[in-house]
Amino acid sequence: MSKMDEIANGCPDQMVFPGLSLCHVVAGRLEGRSGGLWPEELALDDVESAMLWWDGCDGTALVAAAEGGKRWLRLRRHGDFLNSEDVTAGHQATERMLREGRHFHALIERSAEGISIFDTGANILYESPSNERIHGYRAEEMEGKNLFDFCHPDDMERVMPRFAHLAEGPGIVETEIVRFRHKAGHYIYLEGTVLNATDDPRIGGLVNNFRDVTGRLETERELRRAKAAAEETYRRQSNWLANLTHEIKTPLALIRGPLADLENGEEPDAARAAAWQMVARNIGRLDGLLTELIDLALLDAGAFSLNVKRRDLAGFAREIADDFVAAAGERGIALEFSAPEVCEVFFDESKLEKVLCNLIGNALKFSGQGSKVRVHVAPGEGGLAEVVVSDEGIGMDEQTLGRVFERFYQGDSGANRAREGMGIGLAIAREMVELHGGRISVQSEAGKGSVFRFTLPTGCEHFDPEDVDLSAPPVPRPLAVGGTSPLHARNGAMDDAPRLLLVEDNFDMRTYLRLHLEGFYRVEVAGNGAEALEILGKAKPDIILSDVMMPQIDGLEFCRRLRAMPKWGKVPVVLLSAKGGVDHRVEGLAAGADDYLSKPFSIAELHQRLRVRLPAGFRENDGNALWWEDLIAHIDARLSSPDFTVAVLAQQIGYSDRQLRRKVIGIAGESPSAVILSRRLQRAHELICCKRFATFSEVAAEVGLTPGYLSRCYRKRYGSRDGERGLISR
Repeated sequence: MSKMDEIANGCPDQMVFPGLSLCHVVAGRLEGRSGGLWPEELALDDVESAMLWWDGCDGTALVAAAEGGKRWLRLRRHGDFLNSEDVTAGHQATERMLREGRHFHALIERSAEGISIFDTGANILYESPSNERIHGYRAEEMEGKNLFDFCHPDDMERVMPRFAHLAEGPGIVETEIVRFRHKAGHYIYLEGTVLNATDDPRIGGLVNNFRDVTGRLETERELRRAKAAAEETYRRQSNWLANLTHEIKTPLALIRGPLADLENGEEPDAARAAAWQMVARNIGRLDGLLTELIDLALLDAGAFSLNVKRRDLAGFAREIADDFVAAAGERGIALEFSAPEVCEVFFDESKLEKVLCNLIGNALKFSGQGSKVRVHVAPGEGGLAEVVVSDEGIGMDEQTLGRVFERFYQGDSGANRAREGMGIGLAIAREMVELHGGRISVQSEAGKGSVFRFTLPTGCEHFDPEDVDLSAPPVPRPLAVGGTSPLHARNGAMDDAPRLLLVEDNFDMRTYLRLHLEGFYRVEVAGNGAEALEILGKAKPDIILSDVMMPQIDGLEFCRRLRAMPKWGKVPVVLLSAKGGVDHRVEGLAAGADDYLSKPFSIAELHQRLRVRLPAGFRENDGNALWWEDLIAHIDARLSSPDFTVAVLAQQIGYSDRQLRRKVIGIAGESPSAVILSRRLQRAHELICCKRFATFSEVAAEVGLTPGYLSRCYRKRYGSRDGERGLISR
């Protein structure tokens, strides 16, 4: 019998473990072995830790890795005896389970979809951590609640039968879209696929995999609207192309036929004269048609350039109306014209001629014998001029009235169809007026005639400076405050306006600047720095605007001399220069200028730079400041309307979209749409903070936005959703 057998037979029963390896340890080594320490004999990876365990063993087992982690042993000490058990398979199984558990939880937490479990009564049993990213609620806020408490009441009638079917038995699957109340208070669309897994003891309920489809549904709605709009556009363009064929072939036939008759040479002189007149008339008709098509293409390409001059609008309109007198007489229509003696306006003659010819021509076309067509020109309010063309013709129904300025649109009535035209003349007229910063509108009733009117700003500040020809001396007149706005005019006489000394040697630039400044300032003009110093000996300006590159004394030297004079040392100076480099600006500021503006420049930016440099007493009466205050008040009064857009705002205050955009960016540095959104968000924040409304949806309705869009913008603006959470979620 071996020593180990003797030891084993002599050991108490409780010290022997069936299936285990039993060893006797003497002085840290296995008895009968000549090798190293017992952990080394067992190929344990951590010998030191194993020896420490042996020396301080309190009866607990040690699970240790061996052979580089390939095997795992469970070790127990009983006196000098060591029991070792190979537990590699069990350890690996446990590690695999732990690893799979970690993977599962990571997938659940990072899943783009939400997972929830509820019982057959819709009571929520489990919410995955990722659900909070979708609906805003933490798991502990949802568990124990009833699912239907969060569903939109209007969806319950549709959802309840589907849920009842789900609860009938295991294995049933249903997919449904429901409106779910977000923690912020608004509703989102959730698409859920629910499986009845009540037969699985690991789940014991109904499993819902859901996702937020609000954006997808909004996109689908937009696509449907876009599809309908595209189909309508296609229909209108198809009709237009068919009509275009008619419009081209008819005058061609009326040219070809008379020319063939003339070629035969058998007609009397009177017939030959009539034939030539017909040819000339239809050539003119074709020319007008092609001109309209070219205008349309240029407008689409944004290639329309203007040549704006100050002209007498009354005299110009009278000339156009006179050209239609003969045509009106042939139709038995009285054409009346009324206007003041002079109405000075900046406009492009060729573009405005198209507008007037279209309006007067249409008025004659749709009027009957014995009726009247009236053309009236008058100076309007707020620096505007107005032109009105009215008739006593067939008028328009409501449908036609709402679409009369759309491209390719033609009324469906037989009376309209019987008259020639392609449906683009009024669309072009509208765009021509808007290019001038104006607005065109129409009033009409079926059978009661129509009244077309358009307004134009009388100044030139809304035009691109390159489009304005100032070669002709302007007619002296007061300018509109702010240069472009009928929204607000300066109150009081110009005696209260600040004095501005304009120092500029270029005549055209001096004239252009004076046109834009005289509505704000009492302007004194000097041709160079030397002349400016002479003027300073007689008058004291409140602010100075000076060019840099001038003869005799340039702007920099003028500025240095000015700062050396105690009397003028504190008068603000703004320099203008074509040199816009950083070193040039630094040089100008070092010379004593308060600001430096590079050419080409925006008039709105120039006004703003001058305004902030004015002494404080003058800023209160600044035209742009008053205009801006009125604009913000106008916006704030209409925030609750979801239909209140930049286009609506521009129309209400008498601007074109382009003109309003340039004006607002010049003053505020951001677009009109950004200003409107900012006011909506500010109003929403005020309502949330004062808790005037119970739900986020009510706040959204009050500021004219959808709840989803307001929520996204609100979080982006204010960073936190704490304000939203303060609302009652009902």
